Amino acid sequence: MRPIAAVLWLWLLACPLWAQFEELEPANPIPDETPTQVVEDQEEPAELDPAEPAEPIRFDRISFEVPFPEEQGGGTATGTAGNLEYLRENYVIASGGVEVRYQDMEFQGQQVEINLETKVITARGDVIIDQGPKRMTGDTLTFDLESKTGTMTNAKAFVDPDMYFEGEEIAKVGEDTYTITNGMVTSCSGDSPAWNFRVSRAQVEMEGFARVKHARFRVKKMPILYTPYMIYPAKTERTSGFLFPNLGYSERQGAVLGLAYFQTLGESADTTFYLDLYTEKYTAVGNEIRYRPSEATEGFFEGYIVDDPESEDLRWKLNWTHTSDDLPWGMRGVVRYRNFSDFDFFRDFERDFNKISIRRLRSSGFVTGSWGQHSFTALVSDEETFVNDNTTVTKRRLPEVEYRLRATQLGRLPIYIDMLSSVDYFSQQRTDAFDFTYARADLLPQMTFALSTLPWLSASVIAAPRVTWYSDSIRPVEPVVVEPGVEEPGMEEPASEESGLSGESLTRTLFSSTGTLVGPSIAKIYNSNKGFFTKYKHIIEPRWSYAYVDDFDDQDRVISYDEIDRLQPTSVVRYNFINRLLAKPPEETGLGAREIMSLRIFQAFSLDADRPLQKSSDGTRESRQGPVGVQYRYNPTQMANLEARLSYNTLFNGLNSTSLTAGFRFGQHALGTTWVTRFNAETETTRGNQVRLLAGLQLWPNRVRLDSQLNYDFVTQVLQSQRYVISITAQCFGIRLEYQELDLVDDQDRRFRFALSLKNIGTFVDLTGGTTTGGFSSPF
Repeated sequence: MRPIAAVLWLWLLACPLWAQFEELEPANPIPDETPTQVVEDQEEPAELDPAEPAEPIRFDRISFEVPFPEEQGGGTATGTAGNLEYLRENYVIASGGVEVRYQDMEFQGQQVEINLETKVITARGDVIIDQGPKRMTGDTLTFDLESKTGTMTNAKAFVDPDMYFEGEEIAKVGEDTYTITNGMVTSCSGDSPAWNFRVSRAQVEMEGFARVKHARFRVKKMPILYTPYMIYPAKTERTSGFLFPNLGYSERQGAVLGLAYFQTLGESADTTFYLDLYTEKYTAVGNEIRYRPSEATEGFFEGYIVDDPESEDLRWKLNWTHTSDDLPWGMRGVVRYRNFSDFDFFRDFERDFNKISIRRLRSSGFVTGSWGQHSFTALVSDEETFVNDNTTVTKRRLPEVEYRLRATQLGRLPIYIDMLSSVDYFSQQRTDAFDFTYARADLLPQMTFALSTLPWLSASVIAAPRVTWYSDSIRPVEPVVVEPGVEEPGMEEPASEESGLSGESLTRTLFSSTGTLVGPSIAKIYNSNKGFFTKYKHIIEPRWSYAYVDDFDDQDRVISYDEIDRLQPTSVVRYNFINRLLAKPPEETGLGAREIMSLRIFQAFSLDADRPLQKSSDGTRESRQGPVGVQYRYNPTQMANLEARLSYNTLFNGLNSTSLTAGFRFGQHALGTTWVTRFNAETETTRGNQVRLLAGLQLWPNRVRLDSQLNYDFVTQVLQSQRYVISITAQCFGIRLEYQELDLVDDQDRRFRFALSLKNIGTFVDLTGGTTTGGFSSPF
C-alpha cells in the first residue's frame, strides 16, 4: 500500500503546478517579440506583525510586459490583468480589472486593448487615466500613447490646481489642452458643485485660457447668467486678459458698466486698465500698476480720471505707495502719495465705503538710516485738511532733514547725552492772507542725570536747552490809534498769523528741564492653588514728575506749524498713584507674568500763579490745580479687556469727561464697544455722548461671518452710522454682502454692495449702488 500512497501524494502535489502551466500555455504560437507573462508569486507569505492587517493574496492576477516595435518609438507597457490574450500577432487584449503603465501615465479599465503597431490603447468599463496630478474617468477611451492624446466618453476630469470638468465627450488634444462637448466646467469638487458653467463646447488650455461657447452660469442647478462666448484664465500664474465686468448704480451717475483689462509686465509687474461707462453721460478711465522687482522693493500706483458733465474740470484721484528696504548704506525709503481733485470725489466716485468720510489727505516720502547711536532722516510731506466748502488748509515740509544722536553714556558716569536736530522748509496755505513759506532750524541737546537706580526707587533729571531759528516771523499788529483829546496810551493787539509775515528772522532760545521720581515701590507676592494663575504680585507705585519751560517774550511772532512752535511756558508738577496686579500662570505653560488689573489716579499742579490749569469761561474763577484723572484697566484673560477713564473738574466739582472701552474675543467671535461722554462742568450740561459698538460673529465656523459697526449720538438721538458686512466663504467661492448708512445732520447716504468671487477666476460679479438725500450725491 505504501507505493500506491506515494503515487497519490505526488499526483496531488503536481495538480496545481500542471494547472498553472495549462494557464500559461498560449492559444497560438507566438514569434520572438512575445510579451513576457509571469504568474504572481504564490509563496506562503512571511509572518506578519499582528498589529498590521494582512493584505489579501490574489492568485488570479497576471503581470505582463508589452514591448513596442522600434519603428513605433519603442518603449514598454507594463501592467496586471485577470486575463491576457493575443487577438493577433500585434494586438493584445487584457481583461478583468486591467492596470497598464506607460511612462508617466497609468490606465485602468475592465477591458484594455493595445495595438502594438499604432501604440493606441482602447479601453472600456470604469476607465481611468492618471498622469501626474491629472485624472480622467469615463466609460470608453481611445488614446494614442505616442502623442499622448485621446478621447473619452461620458467623462469627468480633474486637472491641478482645482479645475474640474465633465462632458459627453472630453478629448485630450495636447499636453495640457482639452476639449469638452456638452458638459460643464467648475473649480468646485463633488458631484453637485456649488457653481459651474454649462457649455455646449469648450477648449481648456491649462496654464492658458478656457474658451467657452454658449456658457450658462449656474448656482447648483439654477441658471443665473448666459453668454454666447466667454474666455477666462485657467492657470496658476498671472494671465493677461479682460476681467469680468462690474455693475453699479447711483442716483446722480445712473447705472455704470465697468470694464477692465489685465496685462502682465514680466514676472515682477502687472497693470490693469479700467473704463467705466455711465448712463448719465459720465465717463471714467483708470489704471493700476503693481511691481516688485526684488524681495526688498515693491510698489503700487493707482490713477482714475472722471469726465463729469456737471464740472468744467476733470475730476481725478492718484495714489502711489513705494517701499525700498535695500537702499545703499543700509538705508530705507518709503513713498506714500495720495491726492484728489476735490473732497467730494470720495462721496461721488469712491468704491471703498471706508473712504467716503475722509477729511484729511497726507502724502509723504522719506529715506532713513541708522548707524549705531546715529540716525538720519530726510522727509518731504504734504497734508491737506478739508475744513468746509470754502476753506482747505495745506501744510508742506519741503523738505525736513533730521539728525538724531541716541542716548549715550559718558564713560562710567550716570550721565547720558542725546541730541535731536532738524532743518525744515515749510509752506502753509489757508487763505489769500495766509500763504507762508519759510525755513526753520531746531537744535535740542539733552543731558540726563540718573540720580538713583535702586530697584524700588528711580530718580532722574533732564536738562535741555533748545535753540530754534526762523527765517521769517509774524508781523505785529500796529498799535491802536486813540482819538484826539483822549489821554489813553496806545494799545497794541497781539500778533496773529492773519496779519502776515514781517520778513524778519527770529531766534528763540528756551531752557527746559524735567525731573522724574518713581517710588518708593511696595510689592507683595501671593501664592494661589485655585484658578489659572499660581502667583499674584501686587505693586503700589507713586510717580512724581516736574516739567519746566521758560518764557519767550516774542512767542506771538512765532509761526505755528507743529508742537515745536507751540511750546508754552510751563512749571507743572504731576503725580501718579498707581496700583498694579500682576499674575503668573504655571511654569509648564511657558507663559510669563502679565498685568491683569491696574488703577491709576493722577493730577497736575501749576507752580506759576499766572498760568492756572482750570478757568471759568469768563475768567473770573481759576485754579492752579488741574482736573483729577482716574484710569482703570482690567484684563482677566488675553481674550478680554476693559478700560474706564474719567476726568473730574475740581474747580466746579463736576465731570469733564468719561470713557469706557471694552473688548472680548471668544474663538472666532469678537465684541467691542467705546462710549465717550463729554461734559461742561461749569454749566452742568452734556456736550457730547456717543457710543460705538463693534461685533464680529462667526455664524457658521469658517463659512459665514457677520461684521457690524454702529455709532449712536445720545445728545442728538441720531444713529450716525451703521454698517453690516456678511462674508460667505466656501470651498470654491466667496460672497460679500455689505450695507452702510450715514446720517450727517442734513445729509443721508445709503450704500450697498454685492460681490461674488469664484475660485481660480476672481471677482465674477461686483454690484454697488445707493441712495442719497441732502447736499451731495451718492457714490456707486
